[in-house]
Amino acid sequence: MEIRRVQITGGATFMITLPKDWAEAQQLHAGAEIELHPRSPDLLILRPHRGAQPSRGVLSLDTKTGDTLMRAFISMYVAGFDIIEVRGDRITPEQRQTIRKITQALIGPEIMEESRDSIVIHTLLNLSELSAPKTLDRIFLMVYDMFADAVRALVDYDPELAHDIEARDEDVDRLYLMLYRQFRITLCDLLADEALGISRVKLFDIHTVARQLERVADHAVKIAHVTTLIKSPTPPKVAEAFQKNGEQVSGLLKEAMDAFRLPNPELASDVIDKASGVEERLMKAVKLLWDLAPHEAQLIGIAFDSIGRVKDYSVNIAETALNAAAPMP
Repeated sequence: MEIRRVQITGGATFMITLPKDWAEAQQLHAGAEIELHPRSPDLLILRPHRGAQPSRGVLSLDTKTGDTLMRAFISMYVAGFDIIEVRGDRITPEQRQTIRKITQALIGPEIMEESRDSIVIHTLLNLSELSAPKTLDRIFLMVYDMFADAVRALVDYDPELAHDIEARDEDVDRLYLMLYRQFRITLCDLLADEALGISRVKLFDIHTVARQLERVADHAVKIAHVTTLIKSPTPPKVAEAFQKNGEQVSGLLKEAMDAFRLPNPELASDVIDKASGVEERLMKAVKLLWDLAPHEAQLIGIAFDSIGRVKDYSVNIAETALNAAAPMP
């Protein structure tokens, strides 16, 4: 930290000198323009004015293929690069197909250039046009329906509905990764929240909740997968217990989201208190599996465990709602 004295010239103009090392590192010169961004009553951010410059990252292929290549590309996307150049000595048809598949699966990336050893992808996302709260609402509606349908698919023994739930998980992932990208950008760029029109703290809370919802979607898929594996309808008593517990947890999830949106700390506390009762009922319901064949009991036990996990994620959302409602220092 350096301390500089304010000077007043002409009786009205306030002036302060810039640190020489910083100015030289920024290649400033006489007549160069500096952006001033007041952030709060006691904080002012300065940076050289150079206009909008897209960030560019290079992804080296090496021997990456399949899922390994997809994960590496997603990491670059989430990091916030506007342009991602994929390079390799010779890009194989399989690697090209993987890059095309992942760019189609994400929101924003488009292939703009291709050559023997390079693929250039531009992310065509305008932060100012993206609303994080609305994106979170979309994620919640999709996840809420997925979980309710997963419970119904197992209770009604509907493998067709179960397969549809697995397909919907991709849409949740796309929205979550876009939201995660926004969050990472605001961490790296102190001025990004200006374009988003939302505070960095609020976006952190939204990302925290979105992460819990993405995990709920994963457990909806797990329940749906169980439905496709069991060979016959679930016994009536087990199905009834599963349905009741699933509906109770769905209610907790909705109340937790309501508590976060409002925000309502009393409702959030109520969700946390109710969760302990749901846990007790789940433990009693699992005892019904003792009368089933081992393989069937194991599969349905996995589904009951997923309901318990969704209950835990609902509590996490409620705790985030409590934190978000607390006053800022």
